[in-house]
Amino acid sequence: MEWNSILEWAFQRHLNPLSWYIRPVFLVVLAYFCYKRSWKGVIMTFVLMMSSMFWFPVPETVNPEMQTVLDYELKLLSDPVTAILTIVFMMGFLVLIGTAFWKRSLTWGLAVLNVTLIGKVVLSLFLTGESGWAPLGNTLFGLVLVNGIGLFLIARRRKSNKADL
Repeated sequence: MEWNSILEWAFQRHLNPLSWYIRPVFLVVLAYFCYKRSWKGVIMTFVLMMSSMFWFPVPETVNPEMQTVLDYELKLLSDPVTAILTIVFMMGFLVLIGTAFWKRSLTWGLAVLNVTLIGKVVLSLFLTGESGWAPLGNTLFGLVLVNGIGLFLIARRRKSNKADL
């Protein structure tokens, strides 16, 4: 099977909104395993996150804006040069997220996660125009999830530190 046909097969499934909404959940799990310094957990989460676009069936109806964004991503991944640049860019953010949580910095980890999630929408808007708003729903979900958990943990840590005094 040719690389482009594999990408097209995968991207048809990635058009399912569940494929987009599960990604922020994996970011939380990845952050957890980095914080716990579990290489097995990090690797397992990374493999699951990267394969999650294959899990869901092709949607019966497709959001045209989502189709435009994913068509552009498919175009980027179909060309060897832009594919390498896209993957390096994506891996860079995952390394930054992992490093921040591995060093147990909730604040830096949250900052990088926020930049990553918001950056996805900004980049989509820049590259695809108005269609770039398509990932806004899952981005807001991710921001609420990530920041809610992060702020809860920071507050809990502060409360625990005050109790120790």
